[in-house]
Amino acid sequence: MNLVNSFRSEWILLNRRRLWAGMGITTVVFSIVATWLLLEAAEPAGRGGNGPRVPLEALAGSGGATAAIISSMSFATVLVVASFAAAMGNEISRGTLRAALTRQPSRLSLIAGKLTARVSLAAVLMAVALIVGAVTAVVVAPAVDVGTDGWFGADAIGSGLADYGRLLVFVSMYALIGTTVAILVKSTPIALGICLLWFGPIENVLGEGRDWAQRWFPGLVMRSLVQPDAPDALSLGVTLTTLALYAVVCGGVIAFVMSRQDVTAG
Repeated sequence: MNLVNSFRSEWILLNRRRLWAGMGITTVVFSIVATWLLLEAAEPAGRGGNGPRVPLEALAGSGGATAAIISSMSFATVLVVASFAAAMGNEISRGTLRAALTRQPSRLSLIAGKLTARVSLAAVLMAVALIVGAVTAVVVAPAVDVGTDGWFGADAIGSGLADYGRLLVFVSMYALIGTTVAILVKSTPIALGICLLWFGPIENVLGEGRDWAQRWFPGLVMRSLVQPDAPDALSLGVTLTTLALYAVVCGGVIAFVMSRQDVTAG
């Protein structure tokens, strides 16, 4: 029940009209613009440069309606991990986490409840993004000469649900990593700096053209979730196995730090 109570208390803080309005509008605008741009820039596989893009082959068949919005999540990587790192870092630096522990003595249940509530909020937004992106793709596709055969029906719904599952894993892993970094350093600015540097220039520069980096750098591994048709993408099985390993490591780090160290900043 401690976990449930932690979830409920965090959800009350998150379930605010202004927060939903701001994040909802941002999600809708991002989904429309990103889907439109990626559809217009779609080219056959093997052509085009690096970066988030959608090969024309990925737009054919039942998964075509959601292929662009899934791929566009690569644009939001840094924003996602930074949001979760900042949320936990602010609680530590402002002392609200310590205050919460006076009501909820189980540290691990408290963190798990808070993280689950935050991921639940993100899950709702991801569902909105997927639906808005699919609708945008259907509207834009005829104007950019992209066929929509197979975009409707039971198979398309199945593909959409599978893509939603990929998004949930993608967001959940970044949530876990961002929370872990914040708990380790106990400083919002430092946590944000680490996340921005690692998932921004460091991974992309060090990992460029290196198979071992594509296999083990967490951000590059997660890219395979949202860009499964990329030439260097890992198989779904390898991706999920690697991410499960990272999840265990992050969970172990959080458990150790929260049970052995002070939860206040500095």
